Amino acid sequence: MHKRMFTFLIVAMMLPMLSTVVSAQDESHIVVAGSGAFAIDENYDGDLDLVRVIASIGTTAPTAMVAVEVIADNGDMAISFWNNTTLESGESLIINTTIKAWADGEYQMTLRVWDTESGLLTHDEDLGIHELVASLTPPYLSMELEADEQIFTGDTCWIHRVSTDLVGAHYDVMGTVSIQGVPWLVGEYETPLDCSRWPAGDYTVTEHYRNGLGMTATETLTFSIDVHPPPSFMVNQTGRATEAGTPCDMEIVPTEDTALEEVSIHWDIVDPGQDVTTYEDLEILDCTMWSPGVHKVRATLTSPQGRETTQALNLVRLPPAPNASLDVLNASGDSSLWPSISQGDEYEPTPLFMNLPATISLVGAGGFVLALLLGLFVGKRMGPEPEAERDIWDTVDQAPDSEGLPSFVDESGVHWRQQPDGSVDWWDAAERRWERFQE
Repeated sequence: MHKRMFTFLIVAMMLPMLSTVVSAQDESHIVVAGSGAFAIDENYDGDLDLVRVIASIGTTAPTAMVAVEVIADNGDMAISFWNNTTLESGESLIINTTIKAWADGEYQMTLRVWDTESGLLTHDEDLGIHELVASLTPPYLSMELEADEQIFTGDTCWIHRVSTDLVGAHYDVMGTVSIQGVPWLVGEYETPLDCSRWPAGDYTVTEHYRNGLGMTATETLTFSIDVHPPPSFMVNQTGRATEAGTPCDMEIVPTEDTALEEVSIHWDIVDPGQDVTTYEDLEILDCTMWSPGVHKVRATLTSPQGRETTQALNLVRLPPAPNASLDVLNASGDSSLWPSISQGDEYEPTPLFMNLPATISLVGAGGFVLALLLGLFVGKRMGPEPEAERDIWDTVDQAPDSEGLPSFVDESGVHWRQQPDGSVDWWDAAERRWERFQE
């Protein structure tokens, strides 16, 4: 109501100027009865922030097709406001155009009137320069990343987007926001964006905006998503190479940034009889009652992202002590299948006679004489034989020297020994050397 009263007051003030304006427009039937541009402090903060352009348009012809253009130019951008209508004789078109400042500075106001039938400009008036303070903010874009400093695939990751354009909204010339650099299609104003399921890689997300007045805004966000590392752990053994029934366990010990409560644990155990047993989600595996022999152990940890890490080892259990409990003996299975054990460094030879030196001397002398006789007999009987025709497999295969390490012979006749770190070696009879056992 107040705005209408203000408009009528301005028009009434301009009516005395009618005769002057008509005389200037006597060559056209379209008449500007009065016009003006008035700066206003809309929010009463002491700064002028908008201009209201008022004009009265009439015609002396029976009808007239009129186009009225109001131009606001601040030097960086000019905006035109149009009003098209058809007038009849005796009618007046009241123009009331409000221009809100979109930036601080001087605004040049211009009023133009066109005869749309002839295409001629019938009125071009300078309405003066007005110093204004911005009351409308130009287009604005922002993107904020919500995530840890280092982002892994599957981690929490959000992109919060903000876009505003008070100028475009006020003048009904809103544009559209385009976004580039994202792996999936997203809505124009979708926020927040969930980047927790984006593939690993380096991302540069860019937004562009342009409204109908040609005003633009650009925002860029750069970040990286790394592949989530696989679980990292080791298996801590206690009681290895000890007798069945004595304390024995294997414990998963996480390393680096691995948390056991976030991963799944899977054990595969192959016993000496080649039977497979599996265990799930056990941090500590009890091997106290495992049967004698070599057990192949495989521990696999799987992260929530599906990354896996596997550790494999061999665990040797020795035959139980003679005084072991019945439960231990039953758990140890058939004693005929137990591996034989060398005494290693603890072996002490038993002399044939009263003392060991005499036994060694006797055996040494007898062996020398026997060897000499056999050598002469065979040499005379068979004569020299070419080296290429000798059979290297005629020698007696003796048990290999375990070099002081615990050893045993499995049911297939293969000799095994265990190293201090829990790994085992097998005797390669063809090459006559110990080989490290690998799965």
